[in-house]
Amino acid sequence: MKCRTDPRLVRFAFPFIAAGLTAHAQNAASKILIGDTKVTVIHSYQGPASLPKPAQAVVLKFDIPSNVITLDHSPMSHILSHDPVAKMKHEEGRDESPANVAQNVQAAFFKTLAGELQKVSLPTVAGTQQEIASNSIIIRGGFTDVNLGNKTKRMIIGFGRGASDVKAHVVVSLNAANGPILLSEFDLTSVSGKKPGAAATMGVGSAAASAGVAVATDGKATVEGDASRMAKAVSKQVRAIMAAQHWISPVSMESDAK
Repeated sequence: MKCRTDPRLVRFAFPFIAAGLTAHAQNAASKILIGDTKVTVIHSYQGPASLPKPAQAVVLKFDIPSNVITLDHSPMSHILSHDPVAKMKHEEGRDESPANVAQNVQAAFFKTLAGELQKVSLPTVAGTQQEIASNSIIIRGGFTDVNLGNKTKRMIIGFGRGASDVKAHVVVSLNAANGPILLSEFDLTSVSGKKPGAAATMGVGSAAASAGVAVATDGKATVEGDASRMAKAVSKQVRAIMAAQHWISPVSMESDAK
């Protein structure tokens, strides 16, 4: 059996190795569920010394290679992508291009993450590696799987059938004066909802003919919705680090997380 190195780990680890990363981390992976997102913690900071409180968080653009995006070619997806509502919102055909999907997922992720971290008074900006100031939390990573699922199955059948599927790898570090410090590294996986489709209450024929009911059933079961929920999970991981370092109180963290 051939042993292959996961290219994700090489890609995300290289900047830290090159910079002479100093970190205390635990190697045993642990799995937790935050809302509708499964979090597998790979490393977390265990250093004895208190770290300086960061002035801001900088989110580097999360990579979404086109080869990890699986489009939805189901009939319902095509219909709804070209209906009057989509045209009115200027979203016609938005899920029929990998570039559009990547842009929408990235935008949903950053908007939610920035909003969540603002709750604990941590200003959050989008930036690049060259723009990172000292004493900043750096959040970097990439989406490793973005599957739009099958909207027809999701709307009519439900119960998790045809659900979208999104996975991501995240690295959180502190850009300290003496070099970057790894705070946390984890994988995220969206957890499909089990809400019944329209056929469960209307009958197959009526459900298939009623796009309005199908749209209502679909709700936030989209890759953008997955990305937004993942951002909330990332925020909770960052807030847990902040509480452990006494940058915020555990009480304020719990109240803001609700």
